[in-house]
Amino acid sequence: MPINPSALERAMSAVGRLKADLAGYEDDVILASIESETNALELMDRIIETVAADEALVENGKARLKRIEARADRHRAILKAMMEEIGDKLERPLATLSVSYRTKPIVTDASALPTGLLRTAPDMHAIAKALKDGPVAGAELSNPAPVLTIRTA
Repeated sequence: MPINPSALERAMSAVGRLKADLAGYEDDVILASIESETNALELMDRIIETVAADEALVENGKARLKRIEARADRHRAILKAMMEEIGDKLERPLATLSVSYRTKPIVTDASALPTGLLRTAPDMHAIAKALKDGPVAGAELSNPAPVLTIRTA
């Protein structure tokens, strides 16, 4: 069930007031007050459930997409094999099928290719690792940004 934006806004406003009222108290006291006097944590639990459900749907969708793509590839291969036996062109009510012969490039020695035909991209993982050890010419670390981690059971 979707979270009502105004309910979320009210809960977060109440959290802000509580934090201001309890400035100077320990974090566990503030958290206990937030839990007892607002529904912010219950709203967070509902959002966590929604995120977990959405992520599961995405994973299931990706897996299903791979199966559908594999099935389409298998069917395309079957049609290609049939067309190789039948002929180069066939008109059917749903489609016109044709087999054509095309060339494609095959790289036999990448080091011999002109640089204009090569693509390169910085290795961000290696750069990050090197920056943690010290300065790297042409790169720097960004300011820290908050990252949410959700670990579900």
